[in-house]
Amino acid sequence: MVQPLPMDQDIEVRTYSPAQSMGQARRRAAIMLVVATSIAALVGAAIFVAVLWSDWMTGGFTRIADFMFKKPVWAIVAATSPLAAALLVGYGYMQRAIRGRAARREGAPSARASAETHS
Repeated sequence: MVQPLPMDQDIEVRTYSPAQSMGQARRRAAIMLVVATSIAALVGAAIFVAVLWSDWMTGGFTRIADFMFKKPVWAIVAATSPLAAALLVGYGYMQRAIRGRAARREGAPSARASAETHS
């Protein structure tokens, strides 16, 4: 049998409160986001301005292109860079998805017909 609590004793109520540093952590994360975004914006703006006023780069790019077309090995190395490899992998996954989707479309009517015959 449950004994009732005497009315003259205080009841201790415990509540959950999040860590005190939660607000500080969010504030720090927001500041870090603003700083990182500012740095990225400055780099992006610098690249934009460099391309916008890119006449000074023409000579350098011409020399690079001449060098690479005279030495086909360097063109192959550039073509097999990590970016090109990532694009090739993505292309492979895309082809696999297209084949899988086509196989599911071809298999869907037969799966429906077999489900109808079993019911």
